[in-house]
Amino acid sequence: MKLSGLGVWNLYFLVKFALFYYGAIDFNVLTNAAFAALLAIKFKQPLIEKAKHILGAVFAVVLLYQDSWLPPINRLTKQAGNVQDFSFGYFIELLTRVISVDMLLALFVISVCFWYTSQWIRFTTVTIVGLLVVGWQGDNSQSQFVNNVANPEPVTQNQSNPQTQVITQAAQSPDQKLADFYQQQSLLMSHFPNQVNGELFDVIILNICSMAVADLNAIGVSVTDMYKDFDVVFSDFNSATSYSGPAAVRLLRASCGQTSQTALFKEAPEQCHLFKNLEKLGYQNNVVMNHDGHFDEFKGLINKYGGLDSTPFNIDSMPVALRGFDNSPIYSDEAVLDGWLEQADDCKPCAMYYNTTSLHDGNQLENQPRVNSKETYPIRHKNLFADINQFVKKLEKRGRNVMLMIVPEHGANLKGDKVQFAGLREIPSPAIVSVPVAIKFIGPDVQNYSQIVVDDSTSYFALSELVSKALQTDVFGGNNSVANLLENLPTAPKVAENEGTIMMYVNQRPFIQLDGGDWSAYPQGK
Repeated sequence: MKLSGLGVWNLYFLVKFALFYYGAIDFNVLTNAAFAALLAIKFKQPLIEKAKHILGAVFAVVLLYQDSWLPPINRLTKQAGNVQDFSFGYFIELLTRVISVDMLLALFVISVCFWYTSQWIRFTTVTIVGLLVVGWQGDNSQSQFVNNVANPEPVTQNQSNPQTQVITQAAQSPDQKLADFYQQQSLLMSHFPNQVNGELFDVIILNICSMAVADLNAIGVSVTDMYKDFDVVFSDFNSATSYSGPAAVRLLRASCGQTSQTALFKEAPEQCHLFKNLEKLGYQNNVVMNHDGHFDEFKGLINKYGGLDSTPFNIDSMPVALRGFDNSPIYSDEAVLDGWLEQADDCKPCAMYYNTTSLHDGNQLENQPRVNSKETYPIRHKNLFADINQFVKKLEKRGRNVMLMIVPEHGANLKGDKVQFAGLREIPSPAIVSVPVAIKFIGPDVQNYSQIVVDDSTSYFALSELVSKALQTDVFGGNNSVANLLENLPTAPKVAENEGTIMMYVNQRPFIQLDGGDWSAYPQGK
């Protein structure tokens, strides 16, 4: 046994250095250095040497996956049932996003250059120097992170609503900041009146899958223009997660503060359920979807953890507008909303929750040739809001008072970034969880003058508070204005969480924690 050069394995490390330089992967210096050290050992027995390279190939794949930003293997196994539902066409579409032509050409060029120059360049030395440089950069980044945490910027306390701010001037670790956030959120609960004060009104919530502010920017749509006929627009609303089921449960539990992902799937006090609070006031709850609610047990989640136990509105006879990424039917938003509206007159007052997946990644237009779903996103978005605007006009003609809210679940990650390719939402990055929310008060006596844009970071609890205030003040009788409802509006720091993944801002920069490990800055840019 003796030490030798790394030979062709140098190419593996050169490729990883290049990927790391462009931010396509992370790089664990210790594990990669240990792997290089193992490869540098040359065994005298040919069988052992051959076995080393075979095992090395396995380790190389595992290390590359570990250094990538792809979800951990254990999380993929948990999602195996869902992944099996993907259509073959969607698999191919995702593959083209991960492996691009430019990437293959770059790999080809690096390989040719390596073979050509390996005759006079000692690439093992280059690999060792590369490991040292990456390790040195990592130490500097960690020092910068520690310095940021140890020297926090002053926090401005909202005196009119102190419960919604993380109040601290002392240096705190991210874990302490997160614990403080959840502790303060646990104190929040909306207090609904015992009866409606003033005119009755319906509450309608349209929960839209896959529409973030970043997605609208990507297709050239202005948030304020899109919501031009709405009274209140939240331009920086925190969906707090990047998956549909948890997002819907968080919305339906809006009457309490934000909880951790673990607590989200435990029993919550009945006072936390927005629709249960409305039900106590005589509201009849309605559940409407333009899909079957089967994928990822969505229908069961909103029933068990969201407190919506009403039988979903039957849509089997509705026209199909799209086919989902699992080839399941997605029905026309216009037809489904119209169908519900036709039978809603007996519901006084009425609380309706509508969930649409028309913008979900991988959807295909019905009876049309298959194309990349990213290309059809602008078309699907335009169709969806044409249907919503028609629904709004029909609500206005109907003559009943309505508080209409549009609340996206999360973004589509239409552009992707250094960490996650387009469509991947494993990490709840700011571009995915910053969604545009809007509210419209429909009624002949409502005092609505012009669009009010709220740029502060807000989340679900603010929506519950607005519903509670509308119930306590006669907004629809003209005795209170929409602007007055927004006074002392609860705000909150942007914290988002999926299973095993947390995103939180530290000194105005997003940081992430994966599977309880160390906190690291979320790479910015493409």
